[in-house]
Amino acid sequence: MASRSQDRKTVVMLDTALTEDLHHAVRALLDAPLELATNAEKASILRAVQASQDLLDGVKAEVLESFAQSGGPEDDGAPTLKAWARRTLRLSATEVGRLTTAARTLRRLPAVREAMAAGRVRLQHVHEFSSGLVKGGEEIIELGTDYLLSVAEAHEPAALREEVRAWIDAVHPDSLDEAYIRGMDKRDLQVSRVGDGYVVNGFLDIPTGAKLKTVLDSLGSTSDRDDRRPPAERRLAGLDALLTAVLDHGLPTRKGIRPQLHVTVDLDRLRGDGAAEPARLQGWGVIGDRLLGSLLCDADVTGVLTDGFTSGSLPQAAVLNVGRSERLATPAQRSAIMVRQGGRCANPGCDNTSLEIHHLDWWVRDLGLTDLDKLVGLCARCHHLLHAGKLHARGAADGTTSFSLSAGTPVPDQRRTSRHLARERLRILRALLAATQASATQDSASGHAASRNAAA
Repeated sequence: MASRSQDRKTVVMLDTALTEDLHHAVRALLDAPLELATNAEKASILRAVQASQDLLDGVKAEVLESFAQSGGPEDDGAPTLKAWARRTLRLSATEVGRLTTAARTLRRLPAVREAMAAGRVRLQHVHEFSSGLVKGGEEIIELGTDYLLSVAEAHEPAALREEVRAWIDAVHPDSLDEAYIRGMDKRDLQVSRVGDGYVVNGFLDIPTGAKLKTVLDSLGSTSDRDDRRPPAERRLAGLDALLTAVLDHGLPTRKGIRPQLHVTVDLDRLRGDGAAEPARLQGWGVIGDRLLGSLLCDADVTGVLTDGFTSGSLPQAAVLNVGRSERLATPAQRSAIMVRQGGRCANPGCDNTSLEIHHLDWWVRDLGLTDLDKLVGLCARCHHLLHAGKLHARGAADGTTSFSLSAGTPVPDQRRTSRHLARERLRILRALLAATQASATQDSASGHAASRNAAA
């Protein structure tokens, strides 16, 4: 009996040789002559390393929590897991806390754990689920897990963070207005002389902060692909240019358009449909109806068709098209393109906001038209890549643009996926709202019936 018990124990023991094999594989990769690798091989290495790192992060989180639960730190002479990890793994207390929280999140959300084990999401995505559980509660996040996972599997963690917030806000729309009001109460700005300069401290409410960010992004962006200044230096130069321009003669225009604060909102939302997509403030994200109402009091409202058709192929484009009569895009076309692309370069993965308008059918070579569905906004560097033949763009009948590399490989467009996911979220929320209203109606009818029976 003792022998059989010992055999069973041996079967389930962890094979420590696995970690040794892992170490040898990493060491071999470090010693590889990377200078001999082609760019395609380097890209393949980076994809493989990232995939392995993502899986290892999940292992680290779960082993850390298991180690703590089994008394491992105490066995190794440490009072807590954080103390042990700081001493042994050189991890900060904050890192350890995030890792153990992630492990608990993986246990609470089995679908997320399954996705991480399959390499479809990263530890940073799990952190966003952890944050969502704290802010929205387990019931709300569990309700949206499948949808949020579809976002995580196609997007970077920052995009998931935005979508988790949008999901919680859509279920509890009052939270957006509460955040706006809290921000108004904390407003503060101080400029103090310190040493050889000034220190700026403060807290800006959502509208003021969005305005400042919009102007700094406009003045701090560069159209020179050879500009290698760090972002902080460009932002400071932009602030200096802003102050100089205001003192001299007001804000300058760029390509005929002054920097503007853009809010996009579905028509259904304006009509009072609580299940419609919340309004979005460019540079911030979703906002509540109270802030939207405040911004609409002193704003120009422009109707822009971003989804669906009314008549013809592109009815909005037909109004703005100028054909061969204009060489450059008109200010109205630039505004429409900015809204269509969310103010960012159309090349997937690029978030630059200083855009040049490119003719998909080249003006000289192809005798292209200055029509809305034939134009796309690109930053200076992506525009250069396109004209250098390293990037190719092709317009579709619905006004979207697809990109491919010189070898013909398509560039995956996560933003197009985002638009699909937003519509899916809207569909889910409307179904939930309808079910809630139906349940409330049924409960009310049952209550009335019970009252009548009691009276009888």
